[in-house]
Amino acid sequence: MRKVVWIAIGVLILQLGFIASYVAAFHQPSPHEIPIAVVAEQGLPAGLDTDTVAKLNAIEGTPLSARTASSTAQARDLIRNRDVLGAYIVSPAGTDTLITASAAGSSISAALESVFTEIEQTQNRQFVVRDDIPVGIHDNRGLSGFYLAVGWVVGGYLLAAAIGLLVGAPKSRRDAAAQLGIFAGYSVLSGALGAFIVTHLLGTFAGHWFPLWLLGTAVVFATSVFTLGLRAAIGVAAVPIAIIVFVILGNPSAGGAFGPNVLPEFYAAVGRWITPGIGTEGVRSIVYFSGTGLGQPALALALYSVVGIGLLFAFSKSRVASPEIEKPEPLPVS
Repeated sequence: MRKVVWIAIGVLILQLGFIASYVAAFHQPSPHEIPIAVVAEQGLPAGLDTDTVAKLNAIEGTPLSARTASSTAQARDLIRNRDVLGAYIVSPAGTDTLITASAAGSSISAALESVFTEIEQTQNRQFVVRDDIPVGIHDNRGLSGFYLAVGWVVGGYLLAAAIGLLVGAPKSRRDAAAQLGIFAGYSVLSGALGAFIVTHLLGTFAGHWFPLWLLGTAVVFATSVFTLGLRAAIGVAAVPIAIIVFVILGNPSAGGAFGPNVLPEFYAAVGRWITPGIGTEGVRSIVYFSGTGLGQPALALALYSVVGIGLLFAFSKSRVASPEIEKPEPLPVS
């Protein structure tokens, strides 16, 4: 009975952590330091772009992080290269243009529109919005990539948790290698089928099956192997830790339709280093930005994999090196 009580307490802690983490991340999203380029078209006073940048950066709460661009073409290049998330083109005609990229986060685009609506009202000017990189017609608010990444992550840590609980940690390096091979095969299959669903069955990301397959394989492998290595190192406590990392922290910090510039600073900082956020960002990079920005996700997935494999083989080896001392058989009673 005591064990049941402790299990109930542990589950309650995880449940409350889940509620607190999700509500803290999403209850009041607000823009902060959204990178944006400012262009002053010909016919305007010299230095107007610099003055505009200074005024935008001085807005209370620092919702924007503005910089100048020499032309509209350069501003668009900055958006495509993911150096900025929008551009503000000041026109001598009095009707300015706000260029956004909803594919980088629909909430960021909405936040930019809200900020510039307030700015233009105080200056008696007007602006039009041009979404240069919109989300796909079958990708409502850009959430499909988030759910795809979460599906891959859930499969990864559930497989590792199930094997750890039902089979146990590997007792030798041979067992560790065998389990690693199973995880690798599962990751390839899981990545391929997940990508197939969103590209061929649903048509959400048509034309991107192969790179999404590679991404999915890496996400599943990194998540599962890290959990497996943790299981070998610390035992069954690895399961709640995996839930805390990948679910309680990882899912809300991934953002979904929210980009990091509208999440609280803590979630924005950790989200890009936890596999749900890594996968979400990877999908965006592949589908909408021609692979731009994949370097950091690739590095993070490699780190998870290396650490997981290192823990797996290190603790499997220690079990072999430190066998239990056999107790002598009792003497026969005469």
